[in-house]
Amino acid sequence: MSVGTSGSPEVFRLLFVCTGNICRSPFAQFHTRFLLGARFGPWAHAFAVHSAGVSAVRGHGMHEDTRAQLTSRRDHPDVAAFAARQLPDRDVLLADLVLTMTREHRSTVLGDVPRALPTTFTLREFARLLRAADPAELAALPRPPVERARALVALARATRGTVPAVSADQDAVPDPVSGGPEAHAEAARVIDECVRTFLDLLVAAPVRPPLPPVPPPGAGRPRPRPRPAPGPPSPPTGTPRADPTSFTGPGGPPVPRAEDDPAGGAPPAADRSPAQRSDDLASTPGVAGG
Repeated sequence: MSVGTSGSPEVFRLLFVCTGNICRSPFAQFHTRFLLGARFGPWAHAFAVHSAGVSAVRGHGMHEDTRAQLTSRRDHPDVAAFAARQLPDRDVLLADLVLTMTREHRSTVLGDVPRALPTTFTLREFARLLRAADPAELAALPRPPVERARALVALARATRGTVPAVSADQDAVPDPVSGGPEAHAEAARVIDECVRTFLDLLVAAPVRPPLPPVPPPGAGRPRPRPRPAPGPPSPPTGTPRADPTSFTGPGGPPVPRAEDDPAGGAPPAADRSPAQRSDDLASTPGVAGG
């Protein structure tokens, strides 16, 4: 069983980890799910996104201030039913990517499951490594989303050690649990920025349906039409004839109706602009770290 690919090859498993699993990691979980759904549509089902805590407040819902950061999605049934849970080692082993909120969380994960080193990063570290990746290597990645996601993890792993080091604070999503709404909004902003870095690279090569096969030579050529049988004799001079181009005269084609006009379909909606991204966000009072 290989780390990160022990599950179904058709599913990419993403796991977010924080302390109490009531603030940062559940926000990252649901925010990522909603963004995947908006960007990928049916393909979003190929991504299994979960969260857990290294010292979870088991059974507790999301911190209300963090939940508010999900804005219009804060009352989604999955969000309302959320309950914090302790991080199981099995989830780490099954994950294709583990993203922690701090270096301490990453150290705890790897202390319990050392084999997960190739697929475990802090969230901000992972985004920083992707931003530093060689554009030529990014352009060469596979196109299908699940394969592309796994290739991005491998690319981030290969980029380790090639970028300047940063402080532990610069690698952390600040814990908002003891702060007010502003602290939860700031944590949500940092998470959103990092998650979008990953998803932007995923959708850089959208999946297109395969082109239809090229028909063999001669296929599709119009067959010669048989000559029409001789018609009735022309009417005598002075008798009016039906105009075959008329839409109202006798024997003419029917009047076209609006519902008969084939609709072309509207083009897909463009992604939300940076000015609209605040609508995607949304920030629960917790008992332990988020």
